[in-house]
Amino acid sequence: MERSLDMGYANLSAVARRLHELMPSTGPSLTAVTSALKRRARQKLDLEALYSCVARTSLTVRTGLAKISLSPSDKDLELLEGLRNRVIGFSKGIETVTVLIDEKDAEALLNSVTGQVLERKSGLTAIILRGPIEILNTAGYMSFFLGILSEKGISVDDVASSYVDVMIMLRSEDASRAFSYFNSAIEGAKRLSSSSKDHSRAS
Repeated sequence: MERSLDMGYANLSAVARRLHELMPSTGPSLTAVTSALKRRARQKLDLEALYSCVARTSLTVRTGLAKISLSPSDKDLELLEGLRNRVIGFSKGIETVTVLIDEKDAEALLNSVTGQVLERKSGLTAIILRGPIEILNTAGYMSFFLGILSEKGISVDDVASSYVDVMIMLRSEDASRAFSYFNSAIEGAKRLSSSSKDHSRAS
């Protein structure tokens, strides 16, 4: 529904009726829901900017990865610092760290840490999106790609971002489908961006 509203092809009355059916009897009236959808349509995302960013996104795939979450000791943090060139992704919470690493290196890491291992997952694949610099100021970029996975019923194991790179961790059996969906979306955005430029020149 959200995608159809953003793209402008939704039947607002039909969407309003469906939403109204899901609301409690004490909720807003059908007229109020319809009015809210009309206001939302006027306040929609700058889709031209979003699709321009999507169109200029490149995809990279890393397979055979493991995810390890730790409650680390100081010694573990020193160990991870020394493994920096072998770690694909690293995120630090208040009391935990999560490491994304090649499966072939995971066992050696687990045998070396002294803190508590909270979670270990293997058989993961990372799809890395590299967007243009404009994604830093474009609303909806990450949610666009995550929304595709949600619509297709593909679970995401982890998401990490750094500057213009977004790394999405998936089960390896889902990765080829996800890559195909992402690639189709990028190609579609290229066509939309090209069409928009043609219209602008014609004007």
